[in-house]
Amino acid sequence: MDRKYLVASIAILLVFSVGLVGFFLVSDGVPDGLDKTLEEHGTGEESEPIWSAPLDYGSSYFTSLMMGIVGFFITLVAVYGVVKLRKSIKAE
Repeated sequence: MDRKYLVASIAILLVFSVGLVGFFLVSDGVPDGLDKTLEEHGTGEESEPIWSAPLDYGSSYFTSLMMGIVGFFITLVAVYGVVKLRKSIKAE
């Protein structure tokens, strides 16, 4: 990889990360559009969910960590499969 592309990529990532942190610092106390609309119209009652996830994602740190690791490996395998499939199609 050319050095100028590497430097440009790192600079873009740094600007994005600083901007993201700045965004979260500024928007901490400001409700998003949906929350603001619910506050204005007073229809913020909780209702029964239409669908619930098959696994619990956050009852404790350990379950959250394990679900994050499982999700990472499922995504990794899916991306690997797509890349292999694309290479095999391109080779034909």
